[in-house]
Amino acid sequence: MNQSESNFIKLEQKLHQLLEAYKAIKEEKSSLKEEIEALKQSLKESRIETARLKDDNDRLKVANAMLGENEHRRLMKLRVNRLIKELDVCMAQIKNTKG
Repeated sequence: MNQSESNFIKLEQKLHQLLEAYKAIKEEKSSLKEEIEALKQSLKESRIETARLKDDNDRLKVANAMLGENEHRRLMKLRVNRLIKELDVCMAQIKNTKG
């Protein structure tokens, strides 16, 4: 076997190794993409759950304030004052549009 045939065989072997490595990397990339999508979905669900829990927490605070617990009275007063201010703004806007 001459030198060029030997070089050709080595080149062919290295090409085969590169092709196998490429296939492995491609499979890993596909797997990682699937994992990323699963993690994105999990994050989305976690954010939704967090928002729901915060909303539930706020409702419980209001309910406790309505029951008369001292620590929540201040929060209830602040909430009522905020709602009154929002009503005042709405009424002012209605008057301005009629006027």
